[in-house]
Amino acid sequence: MTESLLRDNQSNYDAAVHTLAELLNADFGDWELATVRELAGSRPTWQLGKVYDGQVVVTPGCPGTDLVLDAGKLGFESTRYTFGQVPLLDHPYRSRPGGAAASRTAGLAQALAAVGDPVRYEDCGGAPGLRWHGERHTVIFQSSRRGSNLWVHPVSPLHGGAAERAEAMRDGGRPGERESVLSYPSGATLVERRAAFGELYDAVVGRIGHPTLYGGSATGPGVRWRDERRLLALNGDRAGAWLEVHDTEELETEEHRTFKWGGPWNAEEPPDYTHLPYLWQLHRGGPGWSPSVYPGGRLAPDLGHLLEALTLLLGSLVEHLPPQVGLNWAGLVITHRNRDSVRVAFDPEAGLRVLRTDRAQEDSAERAEAMRAMGWRTRERWGWSTAFPETDEDFAERAARLIVDQLRADGVTLPGEECGLRDVTCNDSGTLDLYGAGIGR
Repeated sequence: MTESLLRDNQSNYDAAVHTLAELLNADFGDWELATVRELAGSRPTWQLGKVYDGQVVVTPGCPGTDLVLDAGKLGFESTRYTFGQVPLLDHPYRSRPGGAAASRTAGLAQALAAVGDPVRYEDCGGAPGLRWHGERHTVIFQSSRRGSNLWVHPVSPLHGGAAERAEAMRDGGRPGERESVLSYPSGATLVERRAAFGELYDAVVGRIGHPTLYGGSATGPGVRWRDERRLLALNGDRAGAWLEVHDTEELETEEHRTFKWGGPWNAEEPPDYTHLPYLWQLHRGGPGWSPSVYPGGRLAPDLGHLLEALTLLLGSLVEHLPPQVGLNWAGLVITHRNRDSVRVAFDPEAGLRVLRTDRAQEDSAERAEAMRAMGWRTRERWGWSTAFPETDEDFAERAARLIVDQLRADGVTLPGEECGLRDVTCNDSGTLDLYGAGIGR
């Protein structure tokens, strides 16, 4: 970006620069709506806009440049916010780095860098990124394939060392670098592991921003901050969590090879879902350079393979999704020959439920007895349901077994060929891919 071009566009940058200066000098306190109202009221040029479910819009000085505070992990009903976003640049979808979008981003970054003393780093798409670290909140200028924004995150009082290490590895780590950042106590339960990883995750996000991809495997969570060159992963297992750096292309080429060429050739061979790089990923268009190509899933050749696939997938979703997206729910429907067979719903507050639609108003005694013998527990208006508390050690296996038993009763023998998935979603936000479900879309 030349100086003359920067001067020509200076008027377009003034609003962003002013907004940034206002955000750096703001104190969001406890990030509650009442505190935000008080903050906006104390600033003559600030305006408080609409309050939505889980969101509030604030204009910090310049009309048209809005800060959207979002409750995020805390859910739609919360009036405490966990991050803020100021949209600055919109790009047409970029298939490759560089080009006019990178030049526009670089010009804006040059103007923003004059405010305060930011940490400069190489962001995605051939453009720079900036971070301003304050005592109570972090402001980050980040880009993606579709745009460039300012993000505001509260600084966590926990895991400060791990967050700083994540920043150093994100900006300058070498492929193969790995560092342990969390250890669970011996005998830690699912609930305890989930809470501990959530605190670590929040600390890292408060330092370097939202990830590009959320995810989980059979062994633990797998969160990714990705650009076209370097990938920082926050991975875990039942012992703890660690950060590791990869060359993006090398890692994903190897992972895609595993999905494409690994696995059993027939139902007689053992399943390999435990060895998949990830069982699920969630992409919400966050910062970073999202992949151009995604792998195919691993289809189950018989119901035994499907039982293992669903056991591992449901266990991973219940343990590893909430630390990353909080109270966001997840759901999916398994179909057989294009007809709904079983619905799976997970709400972090209500737990995991499996449901079977049945339009009959009531069952005969024989029918009800058969359904209960299979594992269905509650007769509802339009079907049956069973809840699986996560405090039970084998909750995921029991839920998977009920699904498989119902599919078997429906006549399924080759689930990878006869069954499909629909309405796969996480809070109706982003794209949730279930690579380890044993069933394709």
